[in-house]
Amino acid sequence: MAEKTIQLSPHQTLRIIATSPERLEMEAAWEADTKPPPMHWHPTQHEHFEVLEGELTVELTGEPALVVRTGETLDVPPRTGHKMWNAGDAPARASWVVTPALRTEKMFRGMGGASKVKQAALLLRFRDEFRLGDSPD
Repeated sequence: MAEKTIQLSPHQTLRIIATSPERLEMEAAWEADTKPPPMHWHPTQHEHFEVLEGELTVELTGEPALVVRTGETLDVPPRTGHKMWNAGDAPARASWVVTPALRTEKMFRGMGGASKVKQAALLLRFRDEFRLGDSPD
């Protein structure tokens, strides 16, 4: 059985709660005062976040940055450029659901701890799940 926890970056971990082809449920944790990831989008996947602890800063293409706090939710539709990080001074946690799951868990497992060259190759391999840049619309 695969490990339930993925070290996605030096400052972010994912814990797999449940996975099926239709739905990937995770809990993500961010250290305090992290840097923003690159803007990205998902061609066919919807993401739902609920902040469980702390706060997360979010940028959506064409929108001003917003802060999502404990108890608040955020939905990111397919083809919407976005990035999310913890700019606050305390750790943050959020539940995170991706539908349909496609190969997202496999992508995250490959990205964790990978070199920049390997990450670039993975981005090409997982184009159905993840694309860098603003949304195409």
